[in-house]
Amino acid sequence: MRIRCPKCGTEWEKKERIGFRDECPECAAYIHTCANCRHYDPALKDCRIPTTDPVHDRQGQNFCEEFELAGSPPAADRGEARPSADEARRRFEDLFRDSKP
Repeated sequence: MRIRCPKCGTEWEKKERIGFRDECPECAAYIHTCANCRHYDPALKDCRIPTTDPVHDRQGQNFCEEFELAGSPPAADRGEARPSADEARRRFEDLFRDSKP
């Protein structure tokens, strides 16, 4: 996969998945950030996936398991497992459950 650093514009080839601590070889900017993720919506300044943990620095390194490099093919196109319909519905319904007893 071809990667382009959002900070300095350097491009390079990477064969493995983007790691939590991967950096640009030129400027050392972190790559695994919300701003570089396909799920990040700049208009909302938030993630499109409602079940992700809050991240306060969208430009900084994070440990989100849902990260997919912007411009990369979706997980289903890469042959990776996606949540089942039942799992997706459970996650959705959990958003509306009252967490207080």
